[in-house]
Amino acid sequence: MIRLSGRNKRWGKKFGDKRNWKDVNDRLVRHGTMLISINFLENEKEILKQMNKGKVGRPFKYIEPLFEFAGLLHCYLRMGFRQIKGLLIGLAEKEPLLKKPDFSTINRRFNSLETKIQPRKTKDNFTMIVDSTGISITNRGEWMRKIHRKGKIDECKGFLKLHVAIDEETKEILTAEITTDKIGDNKKFKQLIEESINNTGKKINKIKADGSYSSYEDFELLKQLGIEPIINIPNNAITELPNNKYLNRRRNLEPLERTKHAKEQLKNKKKWRKEKAYGKRWHVEALFSAIKRRFGQHAQATKYKNIQHEQKFKLQQHNQLM
Repeated sequence: MIRLSGRNKRWGKKFGDKRNWKDVNDRLVRHGTMLISINFLENEKEILKQMNKGKVGRPFKYIEPLFEFAGLLHCYLRMGFRQIKGLLIGLAEKEPLLKKPDFSTINRRFNSLETKIQPRKTKDNFTMIVDSTGISITNRGEWMRKIHRKGKIDECKGFLKLHVAIDEETKEILTAEITTDKIGDNKKFKQLIEESINNTGKKINKIKADGSYSSYEDFELLKQLGIEPIINIPNNAITELPNNKYLNRRRNLEPLERTKHAKEQLKNKKKWRKEKAYGKRWHVEALFSAIKRRFGQHAQATKYKNIQHEQKFKLQQHNQLM
């Protein structure tokens, strides 16, 4: 008989009744079948006819699902475009209908695919979690950066930032933005909210975020939108009403929204975290871990525009693989 350690017992008690492990296993097995599925060939003629309908100039020779398949191999298995061409040649020996574009065509058509994150399970009045993480542009490693570039990220183009918003209940990605590491987290806050509403067509009830989004402007924005902020505020935040000189300059006799929340939150932060279920914000950290384990921690593309496209494609595929 297998004996569980104390840690595994606690995990089993916490998650065992909520998670259907058979469904999890079947879903992960389906990931493998997607990597070799060429079912798109069944409707190739109809798809190609629709793509060329009304097109001016040279007609399309290859259908878009072929390059989505190539993109999945490129991102999931981290294969180069030349390797993908070789794989298509090998598959064509068993399936003569499969076309074999050259690697430059695969590269060009993959980077021109439409990428749109489309959540499918989000319900009305949902809770959204917002956060960001770093994406390494190359796979050179930390040691190479320290030794050859004196540890300066600016000199070696070390990282980009991935800003995401997810649904707390379904764990689906609602929207995402890729920027340079010069862009602060809260600079994309409003855009993430607007895009999440547009992509889901649903109303946001609450937003959970860390202290990077605790600016006065962010709290005022959420007040205007009627969204409850569950945002961690630093312990040294102002909790009293600003002085009269500042109030007269603002021509507003009401305390700032952030100040009101800071006063309430800092009375008893431990109690606030428990009541607001702030700990569930770590679902987004689990998402970052899953994406980096599945697709790698660095970008394969070299141009900034193509890196953005590649990352959006990965996030789009992540939603479909859930």
